[in-house]
Amino acid sequence: MVNPSVSVVIITYARPHFVGECLRHLAALRTAPHEVLVVDASPDPRTRTLVSEDFPDVRYLRNDLGPGTMPESRQIGLLQATGDVVAFIDDDAYVDPDWLDELVRPYADPSVGGVGGRASNGIDGEESRGLDLIGRFLPDGRLTGYFGADPGRSIDVDHLLGANMSFRRSTLLALGGIRGNYPGTCLCEESDISLRVRRSGHRLVFAPTAVVRHVAAPYQTGGQRFDRRYLYYARRNHVVLLARVFGFRAPVLRRYVLTALREQRDYLRTTYRLVRGRPDHEGVVPSRRRRLTAPVVLTRSLVEVVGLGAGFPAALVARRRDRAEGVSTP
Repeated sequence: MVNPSVSVVIITYARPHFVGECLRHLAALRTAPHEVLVVDASPDPRTRTLVSEDFPDVRYLRNDLGPGTMPESRQIGLLQATGDVVAFIDDDAYVDPDWLDELVRPYADPSVGGVGGRASNGIDGEESRGLDLIGRFLPDGRLTGYFGADPGRSIDVDHLLGANMSFRRSTLLALGGIRGNYPGTCLCEESDISLRVRRSGHRLVFAPTAVVRHVAAPYQTGGQRFDRRYLYYARRNHVVLLARVFGFRAPVLRRYVLTALREQRDYLRTTYRLVRGRPDHEGVVPSRRRRLTAPVVLTRSLVEVVGLGAGFPAALVARRRDRAEGVSTP
């Protein structure tokens, strides 16, 4: 595909200030996209007003399902997009001027089904951290990130980051579109897309020169990053992801559950040492202040276990819905 047309889809919930800044950066691209679509699940009209008054060339779409429906917003954008490639960026991801040119370059190879770019988070040393672990799907079912790293060249990966990813529109439509049912913090929803594209025989490419500056805006749906709510949905949604993409009998699902339980065992051992004031592996006796953190460690572990268990009935429901909607399941 030579110079594919690109539809840029921005999904958002109650963050009009960030949407405005995101759109201003898109307007400064050296090569303009075919179209820009904003899919808004906000409970108020601020984003609609912003788009209609300040960005009249941008298409505004509604998602009336509300918070926790990021993949549903992506699906709305996909079904309305008309470009050869659909690029998804978050409302708090601000593109570099040559982002679009660098993002579409790998599509010259017809085997490429998706391309993602680097997300710079402003963290010291992130460009050199995890260079051999960018976007990996590990044998035990875990997923690595490190999308702020710069390997100096485009590389094949197993999954992409939702803040800066793109796919051939025809590929996504052939797979039945983008699947919802990844609620809460919506973790794993972009991995569902990526793993399905990979299993269909297409390559996924990480292009580090296609850069967005990811400012990590605060959640508008309650909670903070890496709080207990986040941990619960991280486990719950990950089980759903593996069961939907690979099936309940897949060895990778069993390996993931065992890995997760081993991690909880380590948490509990840490809690026991803190409560009893026993030395750690370096022989250091925990202080009283550290012992008081034991309930925090324990409750976070319990939340993860509950999320892990909740993933199985949630996966059953999601797979039934997939079949009802005509999406093939393993």
